[in-house]
Amino acid sequence: MSTKWIVTGAAGFLGSHVIEQLTEKGDEVVAIDNMEWGVQKHIDPFLDKPNFKFYKQDICEIEAIQKIFNEEKATGLIHLAAIHFIPDCIKDPSKAVKFNIFGSQVVLKAALDSGVKNLWFASTGDVYKPSEEPHKEESTVEPFNIYGKSKLLMEELVRFAANENPDRRIVIGRLLNLYGARETNPHILPEIIGQLKKDINTTLRLGNLYPKRDLVPIHEVAKTIYETFDKVEDGCYTLNYATGVAQSMQEVIDMIGEVLGKKINVETDPAKVRKSERPHLQADVSKLKNILGWTPNHDLKSGLTELLKGEGLL
Repeated sequence: MSTKWIVTGAAGFLGSHVIEQLTEKGDEVVAIDNMEWGVQKHIDPFLDKPNFKFYKQDICEIEAIQKIFNEEKATGLIHLAAIHFIPDCIKDPSKAVKFNIFGSQVVLKAALDSGVKNLWFASTGDVYKPSEEPHKEESTVEPFNIYGKSKLLMEELVRFAANENPDRRIVIGRLLNLYGARETNPHILPEIIGQLKKDINTTLRLGNLYPKRDLVPIHEVAKTIYETFDKVEDGCYTLNYATGVAQSMQEVIDMIGEVLGKKINVETDPAKVRKSERPHLQADVSKLKNILGWTPNHDLKSGLTELLKGEGLL
């Protein structure tokens, strides 16, 4: 039986993979994106599909969002729309607060008022207090940047609503560092690939290489999102979506070099060094595994090989 989903941020990085998988499995998809950060070519392949509809719409416009939800009568929501590139949030914190908190509240209310049964909200591992240990969902939350703070407040709004609506299935997904095709923000992996595509023999100019990150393949995260609702009962769940394994950026660069069969030289670019950098971000994924029976693949070398092939570097 197919499900009708509303997906916000549908033309973004994760959104494009979510709508691709949902339409392929025969579900109906109602995509929403204001296209400020979304990419047109991410949704173009779906515009002629009978089970896909697109609204170019800002999530902060209350009446327009409520109208879409009322008319579409979806049974599922996957809320991905946000400002999530940390330098952008730092540059314009008011805008980050507007979209990540107020916009999420608009979507949340519209979904509940229109009777949506399954609601998934994208949060982040940046809500956790910095630690060298893998974060469990019960770990201390103490974000140290505006992005993490905005997402933590969004979580609190969602939990409050969940308490008032115990007959829904509501999931808060704390995403770690996603990687794969169609990245829309200049994170370090697309930066590396972009420089290598210009000159395979270049010396990379990058920022900090010491941070360790739990890198998660984008297409597998997309799958875990909608499959979660096949496994949970009514209630509110907070889950880490990650692999449970962390590598430093230097280790990632060395791995790319192994895949390409060459040594990659790096020099520090002061302009790319973040003033505030979390040294370690890794999740405990036991809870997700207990629910789904599986977690995203942590074989980073295979994932990087696939990504480099897709980018024409292999």
